[in-house]
Amino acid sequence: MLKDVVFQPTGADASMFAVSYWKVDPGGGVSEGGGLLVVESVEEKVALVVPSPYTGVLREVVARTGRTISAGDVLGRIDVP
Repeated sequence: MLKDVVFQPTGADASMFAVSYWKVDPGGGVSEGGGLLVVESVEEKVALVVPSPYTGVLREVVARTGRTISAGDVLGRIDVP
């Protein structure tokens, strides 16, 4: 079953972020709590590692590198067994 990875920033007061890079390519396995991608706040220039909310296989990257995102945006989709 495909589940959305929804951006929920924690530990930063910024409201806008940019996707720096994905740590996992589509088709790669992910574990719940493991680093999935890195984002940087636009205002504060603080980098955050976004953890995977699920264990499974990353099937789709929705938010590509360089895209500006905010809370609630879908970042990707994970195939959860």
